[in-house]
Amino acid sequence: MVTPWQRLEDLEVVDAGYQKIVRKQFRRNSGEIKIADVASPDGVEAAFVIALTPDRRVILARQFRCGPERVLDELPGGLVDPGEALEQAALRELREEVNYTSHNVTYLGKAYSGAWENLTMHYFLALDCYPDATGNSDADEEIEVVHATIAELIENARSANMVDIQAVFFAYDKLKELEANA
Repeated sequence: MVTPWQRLEDLEVVDAGYQKIVRKQFRRNSGEIKIADVASPDGVEAAFVIALTPDRRVILARQFRCGPERVLDELPGGLVDPGEALEQAALRELREEVNYTSHNVTYLGKAYSGAWENLTMHYFLALDCYPDATGNSDADEEIEVVHATIAELIENARSANMVDIQAVFFAYDKLKELEANA
């Protein structure tokens, strides 16, 4: 039976700009010491939102991403500020990235970003989104706001044309219901 390893200590944190790398030290069940470099310090959270207009169009942020070296569609979202509620963070990111907001927001669930990351990603569904001129786009981001159908969102998730595909999984049944009733 697999059991958790004993965490000994964090050896160092390297600030790599957008990401911090934490070097963790563990004692494996065999007694051997394992060093693991993971992204993000403990407790880092992010909030993302599947945002739909009243006519059920999905609002996406299209951007170039350095990792895959491709332009990809993304859900509006980003890191949760210290002391900020998760839903508040999701709505702030919705305003900042695509200049929309909503009064109809539902929590979908959480997922871990990856096996070698501490980041916990929280997902929301926002219905009846409307333009919000108070948004202030991050000058560091080059975002094209695009509207997609629910079918296009699902196809983007299946074909690696977007990130945040976990959110599509969490919202799939509700999205298919909304699509059928459109």
